[in-house]
Amino acid sequence: MTTPPLRPRRRRSPLRAAAAALLSAAPLLVPVPAQAAPREAPVLDRATADRFVRDHLARTGVPGATVTVTRGDRVVLAAGYGHTAAGEPMTARTPVPVASLSKAMTALAVTTLAEEGRVDLDAPVREQLPEFAPDDTRAARITPRQLLDQTSGMADSTHPDLALPQPSTLKAAVAALHGTRLATDPGTAWHYHNTNYAVAARLVETATGTPYAEHLRRSLFAPLGMTGTGTVDTTADMPDGARGYVRAYGRTIERAHPRLFTAGGFGVVSTADDLGKWLIAQHTEGTSATGRRAAPAEAVRLTRTPPPRQTYAMGWNRREEQGQPLRIEHTGSLFTHNSMATLLPASGVGIAVVTNTGMVSGDDAPLLVDGLVDLAEGRTPADRAPFTDTADPVLGLLSLLA
Repeated sequence: MTTPPLRPRRRRSPLRAAAAALLSAAPLLVPVPAQAAPREAPVLDRATADRFVRDHLARTGVPGATVTVTRGDRVVLAAGYGHTAAGEPMTARTPVPVASLSKAMTALAVTTLAEEGRVDLDAPVREQLPEFAPDDTRAARITPRQLLDQTSGMADSTHPDLALPQPSTLKAAVAALHGTRLATDPGTAWHYHNTNYAVAARLVETATGTPYAEHLRRSLFAPLGMTGTGTVDTTADMPDGARGYVRAYGRTIERAHPRLFTAGGFGVVSTADDLGKWLIAQHTEGTSATGRRAAPAEAVRLTRTPPPRQTYAMGWNRREEQGQPLRIEHTGSLFTHNSMATLLPASGVGIAVVTNTGMVSGDDAPLLVDGLVDLAEGRTPADRAPFTDTADPVLGLLSLLA
């Protein structure tokens, strides 16, 4: 079965296609074996975490990062390291784009509305959002649940959203789906696609009668005390336009970020301090460290529960390897930043890292997280090298050939 677009698409350059693939990258989906019995993890203290982060940044040359570590309802570390692209020192209160970590927040907004009876996760989206009208009869069967677990059938292959003219509002992002077709039948295949979350965010607006950013602020960020957190519509609306760094050819190159529409899928800007509050709310299943409830416990659990035989839930991916404890996590990538958040349910540890490096160096945040996970589990961190260490010789060779 073929699903060609109804109107011609302009040809995408290889660089733009590669960049779109990077921005759409999601955690690797792996089979989930039976969960190992919970075990008590060693205590990861602030000094140990801080020393590891400083050593890692000095060794790898990451210009700047924010790092948050929590355990239970306590913040172990919330700090900034290095500097921003503007030359300002990074601190625990430096606003940073968290990229696709935003998806878990959008998902929680939707599942909370479902618990309140204002959204039906299993009724067709079109019945709840009539403006959602891809030119494919199968789209009438897409549900909000399928948007959130990325099984709607929409995909970059039929709607390359990052390579198309960028909308300015969620309503325009949904309208841009007119004339598109699905890649697969709804509910039959997994495709990581940012537009799923733009549609979900627009559904929040129509269900509440409130702009998406304002709803997140009132219903989620304010109750959790995340006063330095908000969501924006485009990368141009991010602090300093999401300016950061690209690392290539052994150099760290400062650069501006192109304007991309971000709302719903990757538009949240937060701080190390506030990400600590978000991680604690994941551990407590919806309450702040002060006991204020921001979301029903069932809504939180639902965002971390994947469909049968899948590992991707709703803005979170479940990862469990033989002999290792369950990790619930998600990564995020921009041209100039990358991020990762990981939860270790067995020990109550949460970790969130954002670095101001992107593109080829899209693994800086995951490397830091993996090292902190090692420490939290009582292991000596493995000597992990950034991808740029192996990519630079390849880039050099390609440049010579070109």
